[in-house]
Amino acid sequence: MTDGKDRRRLLLLLTVLIISTSGLAYELIAGTMATYLLGQSVTQFSFAMGWFMAAMGVGSYLTRFTKENLVPTLLKVQIILSLTGGFSAFLLFLAFAHTDNLYPFFFLLSLITGAAVGFEIPLILRIIGKYRVLSLAVSEVFTFDYIGALFASILFPLLILPYMGLIRASMFFGLFNSTAGLLIHFIDPSKAKNHLLKYSLFLTIVILLAGFSLSSYLTKWIEGVLYQDPIVLAKETKYQRIIITKWKDDVRLFLNGNLQFSSRDEARYHESIVHVPIAKMNTPPKTVLILGGGDGMVIREVLKYQEISSIDLVDLDKEMVTLFQKHPYLRTLNDGALSSKKLQIYNQDAFRWLKNLDRKQKYDLIIADLPDPNSYSLGKLYTVSFYLNLFKHLNPKGMFVTQATSATFAPQAFWCIHSTIRESLKIFEKQNSNDWQVKPFHTYIPSFGDWGFILASKDLSRQDTPDLKITTKFLTTGMINSLFVFSKDILAKTKAPPVNHLNNQVLVNTYAKSYHNWY
Repeated sequence: MTDGKDRRRLLLLLTVLIISTSGLAYELIAGTMATYLLGQSVTQFSFAMGWFMAAMGVGSYLTRFTKENLVPTLLKVQIILSLTGGFSAFLLFLAFAHTDNLYPFFFLLSLITGAAVGFEIPLILRIIGKYRVLSLAVSEVFTFDYIGALFASILFPLLILPYMGLIRASMFFGLFNSTAGLLIHFIDPSKAKNHLLKYSLFLTIVILLAGFSLSSYLTKWIEGVLYQDPIVLAKETKYQRIIITKWKDDVRLFLNGNLQFSSRDEARYHESIVHVPIAKMNTPPKTVLILGGGDGMVIREVLKYQEISSIDLVDLDKEMVTLFQKHPYLRTLNDGALSSKKLQIYNQDAFRWLKNLDRKQKYDLIIADLPDPNSYSLGKLYTVSFYLNLFKHLNPKGMFVTQATSATFAPQAFWCIHSTIRESLKIFEKQNSNDWQVKPFHTYIPSFGDWGFILASKDLSRQDTPDLKITTKFLTTGMINSLFVFSKDILAKTKAPPVNHLNNQVLVNTYAKSYHNWY
């Protein structure tokens, strides 16, 4: 008899380990989905986690109304969790593809999944209390609960998400709950012998296995709805979801759903960020540092200058760089620039890379072709701390240029970046006594609208521009000075722009509000 109780207790503890792993995984999936679909910021992630945990509290409260049939009830909860949690990512992506308001669907799925997760542990405590002294039962259950949470926190970001993607990952953890359901059934078959319940569990497992095996097709189907052009390549990396679409001669790159370039007009962006600063330099640069730009387009433009002897590229996502380095068609977009012998590639975080770079290493030109500051992880690349590290590695006669979002759609964010660079140089000047200047410019890109850039250098006073001796698709010598002229409605928004600090990233919220107010 004692052996039977011990066996049931151990099975229950193993169940706790499984359901706690899947429970935290659903929280992480909810938070990740919120940042992917509702906005990449700590605000959305915190909101998603808070709502999920509140739903867990509701589920925990509801257990007081379960007086008997504890084992069958726990089995029912596993079936509900297997289906709602397992298909949560798929259903949210589907809702995102067909509706403009995702919040009701997000609330409903989080409420059901969170409440079911919160329902589990109190119920298991009551069941295991029959086989163990309550104080020991509580200790054992929470020990296994926290161990399971640790497993999920390690497995999800390092293995599950990068290699499975969100849709397959949620179904994978749905199968965890189904496995827990099988264990619960064997704990006390006499109380879980309801044939309908048993068959429902087996049917749930079959549905999840089918969904898991077909998840790549489901993902392609949803993305086919989300993107107006046919998808020719889709890849999940450790850091982002890469989508490439093609329609006739238009190739487009999307990272986590955000458009990065269109082959029809990308030259307007890449020629502006490279040739405008070089045209303003007295002599072409010899050493160049590029932060971001893993697609190789900026490098393609930089390599047009024979005087350049070395280029260092710092891009976090190795798979992104490899894709544009080796894929036959994508190589043609950057003219094979990523295979240049002048190029050295570093797949590291730009902030840390600059911080650890030898102070003696200097560059004639530094180009920041970084994603927009729509999250705090990206916002740190537009802070005073980042720019101070950057200016340490710029030659005295060198030049720095950064993309700075849209000057029309997000003017507050644009001038915030401008203000942050100016503030950084004020601090830098005290240490180096250099007379730096900061000048914004912009260009029109049909796929994005009016796009802004900011230059920083010791001497930007010259108005004459030498003839462009390189081949361009968009830029002409006569255009360059005109790009530094802004209309009144944009300049009017420059009053007291905030400065973006590492410990107070006002830029991220400013950026989000700018686009929200515009649209």
